[in-house]
Amino acid sequence: MTEAALPLFIREPTGPLQRCRVKQVIILAATFTAGFACGFSAANPKLSTPTASSLWLPRPCGPDDATTTSTESPKLEITPHAWHASSSLPHSTTSTHSTTRAKMGSTSTTLPSSETIIVKVFAGGNGRLGNNIGQLLHGLAFARRIHADKVQLVASGGQLPQVMELKDLSLDLPDAGTLRGVIPKECNEAAQAARMNKEPNTYASGFWTTRCSGVPGSEYHDLAFQYIWPLLKSEVKECVEKPDDAAEKRLTVHLRGQDLWNMGEFDQVAKKPINMSAGAHHWLWNNPPCTMYEKIIQEDGYSDVLVVTSQDRRHACVSWFEELPRRTGLKVNVTFQTSSLAEDFCALVKSRNMVVSFSTLSNAAAVLSKNLKRIYVRNFAQNSMLNCQLWPTVSIMQYYMPSTEQHHEPYNNTYAGVIEWFQTYNVSLIARRTSCK
Repeated sequence: MTEAALPLFIREPTGPLQRCRVKQVIILAATFTAGFACGFSAANPKLSTPTASSLWLPRPCGPDDATTTSTESPKLEITPHAWHASSSLPHSTTSTHSTTRAKMGSTSTTLPSSETIIVKVFAGGNGRLGNNIGQLLHGLAFARRIHADKVQLVASGGQLPQVMELKDLSLDLPDAGTLRGVIPKECNEAAQAARMNKEPNTYASGFWTTRCSGVPGSEYHDLAFQYIWPLLKSEVKECVEKPDDAAEKRLTVHLRGQDLWNMGEFDQVAKKPINMSAGAHHWLWNNPPCTMYEKIIQEDGYSDVLVVTSQDRRHACVSWFEELPRRTGLKVNVTFQTSSLAEDFCALVKSRNMVVSFSTLSNAAAVLSKNLKRIYVRNFAQNSMLNCQLWPTVSIMQYYMPSTEQHHEPYNNTYAGVIEWFQTYNVSLIARRTSCK
């Protein structure tokens, strides 16, 4: 086959216009591949307007390309967050309200506009309560840091209505003054992904993976009290604020069940037994083994333990806790709570001493807590609002063990193997860190 007979995308480009067209093919292929590979994830907010989502397409080849002498390939800027339905890849526009495109690694980007800057946060359509609260807080942190004027919380579904009043969700932020419209570098990537094409003063996203980087837990805590706490239903607030004299000496443990234990994400009752030979959910290896709870109880002298878990009670540590006093001889009273979501969330929020699981539910409860004094953690949940930078009234105890998701020998990666690991892991291999990481 002669070179002239070869398809365009494998022939050596011979002229400026041909090189431009080859670049277009490459960019379009990369763009649509990224879109189809990532565009239909569970985190996608569903927007009703057709202009809410777009792909950045290369401009048509023209005379300028025929005369250019540059051979440098165009840089296709695809951020890891480009799959959100509300996001778009970098684009060019002649709008008088357009922003300067945020560049990764730059100090900040300024949005020169006199119009109201709005951030729309989509939450409730996907994920469960902890995820949805996380979306609201990530969006609020983004809005605060880009000095927006207004936040609209589009939160009408999922589990949020079980704990929140979802009526007026339009929030006015304090006047940002001369800093209005300045996008700090830690929010550049999120701003690119959330920026609306035809509404350049509006940012819209599910704000799950699309968020500002490095936001301290203390800031999420502040935002939670300022904006999320007022949305809680009155009965949830009353439950949280009800006096509890025994809370000071009680250890509250959250055991994540349901989706990690061979159930559907929203299933309340197991439809079939656990297949013990099936591959275990990989996040289970990031949760605390049962013996970590034993270490905490012994070292910090707790005599009262409240275990909050889902109604399926499938977590391997449920049966382990039931046998704890008899097996260890510890004088400890263990109580289980498997109530409604609102009641369980209340129990977590009002706790003074809490062991959080690899779950955004207990992480969100900790951020919303007025009473929390101690947080015990092995690993922070993925996309968590908790991190090592917490508010001054709480202390954090983090635990280390050599067993990980990738290396957990001699335990195999089945449900039988992970249950054995949870219940028998050598407590002497678990150490409290001297500093949080």
